[in-house]
Amino acid sequence: MEKITKRDRYLELRSLVADHADLVEFIDHELELLEKKNASRSLKPSKKQVANADLADAIYNAMEDGVAYRIADIKGLVDELADANSQKVTALVTKLRKEIRVSREMVKGVAWFTKI
Repeated sequence: MEKITKRDRYLELRSLVADHADLVEFIDHELELLEKKNASRSLKPSKKQVANADLADAIYNAMEDGVAYRIADIKGLVDELADANSQKVTALVTKLRKEIRVSREMVKGVAWFTKI
């Protein structure tokens, strides 16, 4: 499914109201504002995103092949996560799952994660 952007919507609206000059002018102005906003945004990751990527790599490197871990077990593997809550560790492991570096298996209602 193709993602429809705000720009696409404005262009579609513009084609529908092509005979109304005031509406076309308004839509053109909105498109200019949208382009200006997109031109000034930064595409590099924030400090927090970089730190979380480093933590995810530390988790992956601390895991052993063929060993299944619970979130509590993973939390104990990395010293930086000693004070972290389980939601943060879950988010980091989910990032690893999306990158297909870790697999998840449910056993009796408990999630177990294994390094791939």
